[in-house]
Amino acid sequence: MTDFSARRRSGADPRKSQQKLVCAGGGGGGCPCCGGTDTLRALCLSGCSSRSASCARCCPCTMVRQVLMAPRRTPPTTGEGGQALALPRERVKAMFYHAYDSYLENAFPYDELRPLTCDGHDTWGSFSLTLIDALDTLLILGNVSEFQRVVEVLQDNVDFDIDVNASVFETNIRVVGGLLSAHLLSKKAGVEVEAGWPCSGPLLRMAEEAARKLLPEFNKAIRNYTRFGDWYLWVQMYKGTVSMPVFQSLEAYWPGLQSLIGDIDNAMKTFLNYYTVWKQFGGLPEFYNIPQGYTVEKREGYPLRPELIESAMYLYRATGDPTLLELGRDAVESIEKISKVECGFATIKDLRDHKLDNRMESFFLAETVKYLYLLFDPTNFIHNNGSTFDAVMTPYGECILGAGGYIFNTEAHPIDPAALHCCQRLKEEQGEVEDLMREFYSLKRSRSRFQKKTMSSGPWEPPAGPGTLSSPENHNEAGEKKPPKQKISLLSCPSQPFTSKLALLGQVFLDSS
Repeated sequence: MTDFSARRRSGADPRKSQQKLVCAGGGGGGCPCCGGTDTLRALCLSGCSSRSASCARCCPCTMVRQVLMAPRRTPPTTGEGGQALALPRERVKAMFYHAYDSYLENAFPYDELRPLTCDGHDTWGSFSLTLIDALDTLLILGNVSEFQRVVEVLQDNVDFDIDVNASVFETNIRVVGGLLSAHLLSKKAGVEVEAGWPCSGPLLRMAEEAARKLLPEFNKAIRNYTRFGDWYLWVQMYKGTVSMPVFQSLEAYWPGLQSLIGDIDNAMKTFLNYYTVWKQFGGLPEFYNIPQGYTVEKREGYPLRPELIESAMYLYRATGDPTLLELGRDAVESIEKISKVECGFATIKDLRDHKLDNRMESFFLAETVKYLYLLFDPTNFIHNNGSTFDAVMTPYGECILGAGGYIFNTEAHPIDPAALHCCQRLKEEQGEVEDLMREFYSLKRSRSRFQKKTMSSGPWEPPAGPGTLSSPENHNEAGEKKPPKQKISLLSCPSQPFTSKLALLGQVFLDSS
């Protein structure tokens, strides 16, 4: 068993510095919904006794109105605004280490922690899943030494050559994605990388091994569930139709996606709708019946999902609107108040009464905490705008990495898209291949013309010069007429779907080029 006793810990408990609220109708300074004792709005909102009414009406805090009416501004990086983000940032860091340390002490090498019984269990295979999922979060929080140690632990202990039932989707986004991201971040974390990085490396080889194990089942899944003739369609997995007027918590990523295409106004409207649901329960239920304004039976839980926090991070980067920071603070307060236990953070089984379930999903460390931290850390390297970068020599020449533009996979593992370009052959080498292909086709046409000439010149005679292009045995066969072959242009490709034409060598083409 690996010794994890020397992990980096956070500093003083940030909860000692909480500020009091002033709420409308609350008299001296507390919140009328919960007796004036809680210190931040999330506690106030989650303490409403009337569960059928929106807590936005139940608890009309002055701060709520001030936040919703505040003008948009650029996210602060330094000065008073930046210092205001330090407290929630440190609280998020403390949340991470409480959960991470509990996993290492009670659950490793199992996949996930069971926080109520302080032990572990395998869930999506048997790959120490939480350790892989949390690896890049360690670097984002600045813990270089633990990142380096975990890289060694994974190389020594994780084996994909085992016979287990594994989820194709979950293993792809959590294991393959986590290893790819950690591989690309290794140099930034001070790991000694091998020659040829980022195009080679132990974590990359592990990711490839895991991906190859998944390929047969991945293809099988597509054929069984989404193939229709020669088409592959998006379908509702179980019924195929939209049948219920519900909001699902997984849909909360949508405002963030809207912000990435510049649809800010609609993104904020959608986000505030989802935020109202959060304020009603202190979290997002898995299903929410919109006409009834309440949870759906057997879908009342909140497994500490990240999607709404993810949208808040993207929208805050785009707008600087302090409403997004309020959601982050609410999330920290709600999760700590409702979900925190001695051995980590437990899934909320029922948001109506805050009963807990004995599970801590690995995505809590991979996604939820990561997005929370990035929301409050505007100067993190993930937010790089290209002002700094690393020049790296690869087998194919020099390339630029770490300049920003990171793409998060479904499990929030950041991938540097520049690495795709780094590990492709240089254009000059591609040109050499094209020249060789042209030479090949040119030689083939020359041979064809020479064969036709010898067939029309009478009896067969060996051609002069070195090499033989024909023989007496196949002369008669060659003389038979064959149907003309369809002419194709040099270096042509078979017809491709529209989506394939959009992506070529890591570039996006929006015109006919």
